[in-house]
Amino acid sequence: MIQPGRLDTIVEFQRVTTTQNAYGEPTETWAKIANSPTRADYIPLRGSESVETQKRTAKTVFKLRVRRFGLTPADRLVMNSIEHDIVSIEDNKRHGRDMVVWCEVKI
Repeated sequence: MIQPGRLDTIVEFQRVTTTQNAYGEPTETWAKIANSPTRADYIPLRGSESVETQKRTAKTVFKLRVRRFGLTPADRLVMNSIEHDIVSIEDNKRHGRDMVVWCEVKI
């Protein structure tokens, strides 16, 4: 169950749509999902740094507890103007109205 006082982070979920440009080429655009932006409980998990192909890469993994609405792992999250990949979703239909969204970002 979500405690309303813990929903202190504003996030926006986006879904990709594919259209064709004037030359007939597919173009991906991201649009915000209904009920977004929304509030979430941000729970940091781990971070790491590595050097790949002569370039330093940082990766952060975290989870969010949000009120339930139709998300898929193909969607993405925007928080503090940074785009994050959704890794997995735990939908807690049996015990409440919340879901846990696992995310990561590579910087």
